[in-house]
Amino acid sequence: MSEADPGPIAILVVDLDRVIRMVTMDMLEEAGYRALEARDAREAVALLERHRDVRLLITGQTLPGQIDGIGLVHLVRSRWPKLGILVTSGALSRSGRELPAGARLVRKPYQFDDLLREVEGLIGPSAEAGEGARVLPETISVPMPSGQASGGATIAGPTPEPDKT
Repeated sequence: MSEADPGPIAILVVDLDRVIRMVTMDMLEEAGYRALEARDAREAVALLERHRDVRLLITGQTLPGQIDGIGLVHLVRSRWPKLGILVTSGALSRSGRELPAGARLVRKPYQFDDLLREVEGLIGPSAEAGEGARVLPETISVPMPSGQASGGATIAGPTPEPDKT
C-alpha cells in the first residue's frame, strides 16, 4: 500500500473471552477497520510494538496474567500517548475513575452501534465507512478487435426507472 492509500485503520481488541474478541473483531471489520487480537496484556504490548499503525486499543477490564485491563491502559498511555483507548467493563462503578485522561468506557454487554460510536469518537470513521456504496459508471467503453468496423462498443449502464406518475 502506498502512503496515499494507508489502508484500513488498525484497532487492537484485547479480551479474556475469545467469543467477545471474535465478535468484536468481525463487527469492526464489517465497519471497515482492520482488527488485531490479543488475549492478555503481554500479547497486547507485543502486538503494539510490532504494529505501529494501531490507532486504538479496545480492552476488557478483566484480563489473565499479572496486568489487568486498567493496568494495560495505563501502560499503553505511558508508552503510546497518542493511541486511543476504550475499556469495556461490566463493573463501571470502580473502573471509570481509574482510567487515564482521554480513555473511554463502555458497559458490557454493549450494542455494536454504541461501541462503534465510541470508536469513531476516538479515531474517526474508517475510510471505507465514509465511502458509501460503490456506484457503477453510466457506461463502460470496450475496445473492439481491429478487424471490426466500429472500432469500439459501449456497454449500457443501469436503466433509469420509469416515471410512475
